[in-house]
Amino acid sequence: MYHNILIPMDPDYPDNFDSLVALALKVVEEGGKVSTLYVNKNYIHHAMAATSSDKPTEIEKAVLEKVIEKFNCSVPEQVRGRVYTQRGVVHDEILRVSKRVGADLIIMSPNKRPWLDRFLGSNTRKVMLEAHCSVFVQR
Repeated sequence: MYHNILIPMDPDYPDNFDSLVALALKVVEEGGKVSTLYVNKNYIHHAMAATSSDKPTEIEKAVLEKVIEKFNCSVPEQVRGRVYTQRGVVHDEILRVSKRVGADLIIMSPNKRPWLDRFLGSNTRKVMLEAHCSVFVQR
């Protein structure tokens, strides 16, 4: 059983999150927490990244509100942890945040698109190879 579970969330594919939460609820120990991480990768790969403000834009705030709403609807209150948000390269931020918060399990989808679940995406593959904790990939 796991005490501190981290589930990365892609707000473009919110339906993937529910199946990952269902798995987390099966393996979280009593008193454990399930948290999520949203990584905004847009500024890292954008030409204006070096000159972008550190303050969230209105679009970022709106996306984060959707992430928080989905998290609150999907994760029961008794195991609800925190919603983390970062700007950066997705796999790097998942690894960094999971280590910083002491996650003992990361639960991910193989990739963003459910119809391609036989293939591992690059972020999932890198997290599996470099994580300091267990990684569960749900197909």
